[in-house]
Amino acid sequence: MSNENNTESGGVGGLLKTLKSNPKAMYAAVGALAVVVLVLMMGGDDGVEQVKSGAISPGQTVTVRNPNVGDTWLTVVPKMGSEDTGEEKDQYICLVKGGATATVDEEAVITYIPYVKVTVKSGECQGKSGWTPKVNVAAK
Repeated sequence: MSNENNTESGGVGGLLKTLKSNPKAMYAAVGALAVVVLVLMMGGDDGVEQVKSGAISPGQTVTVRNPNVGDTWLTVVPKMGSEDTGEEKDQYICLVKGGATATVDEEAVITYIPYVKVTVKSGECQGKSGWTPKVNVAAK
């Protein structure tokens, strides 16, 4: 066996020989390449923006706004709204419309999620106080 045969059967030469002799392997390679290109094209995060909550402290005036577009619930205790306890109706205080101003009363971190207790100063929930995730408020 000579060195020429070894180099042709292995590496790039062997791959090209296999692709030429086996059309199914060629189609599979082209398909895999197409999938990789599609994933790279779709994987961009041009429209995605990271939410920054900034430095917020008690007594500060903030704007209540939901980064996921929509309104923000105020709850009696700091918790996520998706918890199903059966007592949900008693846990919600008010649905704050985006853009309402509020004053931060206190802060807490529960299961790695920062929450703030706010008193709403404008809008339909004016004068009501409750908890919301910190990501739902922005410093003015």
